[in-house]
Amino acid sequence: MRRHHTRLALRPVNGAGFRIAAFSVLVPLLATGCAMNQTEQRTGAGAAIGALGGALLGTSRESAAIGAAVGAAGGYLYDQYNKREDADAENARLRQENERLKQEAADSSGE
Repeated sequence: MRRHHTRLALRPVNGAGFRIAAFSVLVPLLATGCAMNQTEQRTGAGAAIGALGGALLGTSRESAAIGAAVGAAGGYLYDQYNKREDADAENARLRQENERLKQEAADSSGE
């Protein structure tokens, strides 16, 4: 006898399904936002935006999950880029300060 395997049909996330998906992503993000560091906040925001985008553009719940993963990766990369920019700016400021102090020391010793 042949057995027929039933498959779950993937349905578009719309209406109530969309609201549930958005609610389940945004509420934990907002509730824990104060206790998270900047990297976690940016990664979480990217995941929420990605999940929302995936739910809007996709036709299944899987689309929202893929969007969340891509958004989280994007949020993390954005965070790392900003941290590098901040570190580079701080290094440039410290180099200028170091040069200024060297010049002051040279000027005061040459008097």
